[in-house]
Amino acid sequence: MIVNLALGIVTLSVLLVTYRVLRGPSWGDRIMAFDFLSVNLVVLFTLIAVRTRLLVVLDAALVLSLLGFLSTVALTRYLLIGRVLR
Repeated sequence: MIVNLALGIVTLSVLLVTYRVLRGPSWGDRIMAFDFLSVNLVVLFTLIAVRTRLLVVLDAALVLSLLGFLSTVALTRYLLIGRVLR
């Protein structure tokens, strides 16, 4: 029961944050929304893993969290410096 409610709330949050990523007023807002979107997706995958009792989904959530962090750092670095690597 609680997991189903949490799945609905997180899914709604993913939809709203996706709108902010696409329509953000500035690049900084879009990068922050993208970071929040990656966190929401990790939580969504974790809730799906709890509901279905599949441990493989937790591995996907871990990979998604690493990719979300690295992409946020790369996008911020590109916004501030103009390039990702030196």
